[in-house]
Amino acid sequence: MTFPLISTGRASAGFAVPSVLAGRAAVVAPYGSGKYYREEFERRGWDCVAVTPPDEALPPLYRGSLDPTGYRHVVVHGDDVAATAQALRGLRVSAVVAGTEIGVSLAEQLAHRLGLPGNDPRTSSRRRDKGAMVAALVSAGIEAPRSLSADRLQDALSWAQALDTPDVVLKAADSAGSGGVFICSGPDEIRSAWAQLHGISNAMGGDNQHLIIQERLQGSHYVVNSVSAPGPGGARHTITEVWADRRSGTTRVYDRLDLLDRAKFVPRVLAQCTVRALNALGISEGPAHTELMYVPGRGPVLIENGARPEGAYDQAAMREAVGSDHIRDAVHAVVTGTPKSLAADRPRCTVSQISLIAPYDGVLDEGLLLTLLTLPTVRGYVRALVPGTPVRRTVGLLTSPGRLTLAAEDPRAIDRDYATIRALESAGLYDGGTR
Repeated sequence: MTFPLISTGRASAGFAVPSVLAGRAAVVAPYGSGKYYREEFERRGWDCVAVTPPDEALPPLYRGSLDPTGYRHVVVHGDDVAATAQALRGLRVSAVVAGTEIGVSLAEQLAHRLGLPGNDPRTSSRRRDKGAMVAALVSAGIEAPRSLSADRLQDALSWAQALDTPDVVLKAADSAGSGGVFICSGPDEIRSAWAQLHGISNAMGGDNQHLIIQERLQGSHYVVNSVSAPGPGGARHTITEVWADRRSGTTRVYDRLDLLDRAKFVPRVLAQCTVRALNALGISEGPAHTELMYVPGRGPVLIENGARPEGAYDQAAMREAVGSDHIRDAVHAVVTGTPKSLAADRPRCTVSQISLIAPYDGVLDEGLLLTLLTLPTVRGYVRALVPGTPVRRTVGLLTSPGRLTLAAEDPRAIDRDYATIRALESAGLYDGGTR
């Protein structure tokens, strides 16, 4: 390896720290969109340290994906938070951020030990455990799905039987990206889903000993991105993006996100609900990604929140389309100590994010993939959209072959390309290995 590797299992010292830096950030679990932190901090005159568990301790989703290029040091975290904090103190780290969901709790603990801004680690469960999250929201008078955290199937079945709705949602308490989410109608489907989830490692490394069973809500989905920073009168929250979130089919697979004008009525209502939720969940620092549903007759209902950046998007495409993105906004708050003022901002154009949906296991077809990636409104994408790449049947965000960012002045142009994308999928986009 060509980068300085520090294991916190033993003492380490003697780090050369440049004196001309504006600051140094530790990015905990710099995976997914968290990998973009390094480039953005460097743009602001900072450098970065990566903090990661050993590769064998990572969830399979992230193993082997760390690109160490550009990091001043890579600190390998074992089980000793104090040792990792000592290593970061020796490196003169001046900020700690979570790159992805698996880094949230550790980033909070490290920031606290170093005396740096961060969310209170004593309330971390509100931000990682969906059962504790719902309890905190309800306690604050915020609408949330009726839920039960259960470690026994019989408790889940009894609770579902007492509901006044035929369908329920069963999911992991601490996963993300729609991993391990089942919509169930009746006790037989609950039993089947429980057998597939309970005690099984989830995508974020959790053990699924407790599962969350919730009422299934009917309404319109939305996603709200925000950035927070502490202030003299309490946390200051800036809503950076509001998206209308379309789901597809009976399993509600991620389909399409459409960026909304924050000045419109519905985004303003969602923003107010999100700010109340951020306070209830103890988020006073950093980015957050919040999912809500607008339920007729009930209003906004907060589904769940992640105290980290949005997980799957092309930051270069977002910056081209709207002038910023979730990571850039989060770094601004770290560097300046205050969220960026966005009161006068409007989207420069119409922006949508389209998730690819593979109806079966397959292989990306070269010709159809080229047609897709050269559509007029496509500005960027995430994941490996390379001819010949194997894909799995899409059952959630984590199994989507990729997500495209589309932008255009005329929304009809996006609608046309969206229809073409779905037509290409039907025409054999995933049949490359059989032609």
